[in-house]
Amino acid sequence: MPLYEVSLSRTYIVKIEAKSAQEAAALSEFFLGYKDDSTESDKATFGFELKGINLTANDVLEINRVEQ
Repeated sequence: MPLYEVSLSRTYIVKIEAKSAQEAAALSEFFLGYKDDSTESDKATFGFELKGINLTANDVLEINRVEQ
């Protein structure tokens, strides 16, 4: 079976309680993977709580066949 590399672009809307807009942006970028990657300790240390993560776009950018 052929092997492919698929590049994706995903857009999320994240609801987060944080101390400032700048901190909300930085914490969202740092802790968001395919799910909330923050721990309870991270939330307590940095003073934030992710309230929701909604995938709003999931687009394929590129597909390349890979030699095995």
